[in-house]
Amino acid sequence: MSISTRNINVATLVLAAIAIGAVLYVLRSILVPFVIAGFISILFRPLITLLRKWHVPTAISLLIVLVICAAAFWGIGTIVSYGVENVAQKSPLYAERIQHMGADASAWLKDISVRIFGTGLSVDFAQLINLSSITSTVSPWLGGVLGIITDAVLVLLFVVLLVLGVDVFPQKLSAAFRDVGGFDSVKIYLTVNEKVLRYLRVKTVFNLLNALCTWLILSLFSVDFAPLLSLLAFLFLFLPNIGSLICSVFIAGVTLVQFESAGYMMLVVGVIVVVQNIFGNVIEPKVMGYSLDLSPVVVLFSMLFWGWMWGIVGMILSVPIMAIITTVMENFPTTRPVAIMMRNQAPKPETVA
Repeated sequence: MSISTRNINVATLVLAAIAIGAVLYVLRSILVPFVIAGFISILFRPLITLLRKWHVPTAISLLIVLVICAAAFWGIGTIVSYGVENVAQKSPLYAERIQHMGADASAWLKDISVRIFGTGLSVDFAQLINLSSITSTVSPWLGGVLGIITDAVLVLLFVVLLVLGVDVFPQKLSAAFRDVGGFDSVKIYLTVNEKVLRYLRVKTVFNLLNALCTWLILSLFSVDFAPLLSLLAFLFLFLPNIGSLICSVFIAGVTLVQFESAGYMMLVVGVIVVVQNIFGNVIEPKVMGYSLDLSPVVVLFSMLFWGWMWGIVGMILSVPIMAIITTVMENFPTTRPVAIMMRNQAPKPETVA
């Protein structure tokens, strides 16, 4: 391939990526429910296959999937609505405690600065850390979760359509790209499904176990908003590397303001961090058996990009989306170098050859 041809191909890919990004952003209200439904259909594919082996009619299989999905959406909506109502009831008390803690922190800083520098530093922590700023930070996250519940009917409709067409899709894919050489479309489709299926299945199960343990620990220590914080833990733990940190920040903030004790806050957060690390860094990798092999830089960039595009839903789905994109790019000579750079591990010499 000549240099001019390669440059033209690269320029075409860049322009295509920009155009696709614009379409994804403009049509996010339709595409987000569709992508969620796609991942749900992948997650329920083993169940559908099992039911068909047992000769269960397709209509009953779909009904079982819809009941499970509807129950999940109902549970999430109930937890969020109850949590928001509970936060609204206790917000005056929390606002008063935040002001009190801010005043104490300002007085402590002034006293320390006088002892060390001979002059008092005046910082109004009560003004910097107030309930309105915290609410404005948390509201988009809860809004994103509520958006999922609002789109539940559309998601369920897409799930039905995707499950009905799952059997014939590989045949249609093979027929559509039969005359296009250089790649095996069915093989790419099956590889993507296998990777994403295993990742979603293991990640969902362990996130659920993590959320249940978080709820038990918070209830044991009598921390407010335990169901809502546990739901946020379930969602944020889909974010690799930073998900556990975000959970710890939320739990630490609530515990510190509720009990006004740094020691008690450190105890609660310490127990939860230990449990989450046991699941996330010890048990989960052994059960999954492999990782999606994405560079940490790519993971961080994808979370920021998809979070900007689609909000909290985009951040949660960013890792499997990037895994799909990388797997597809590896099968084309033009984009294979980019896919290799997006991987965390260097490929074997024979693979590169």
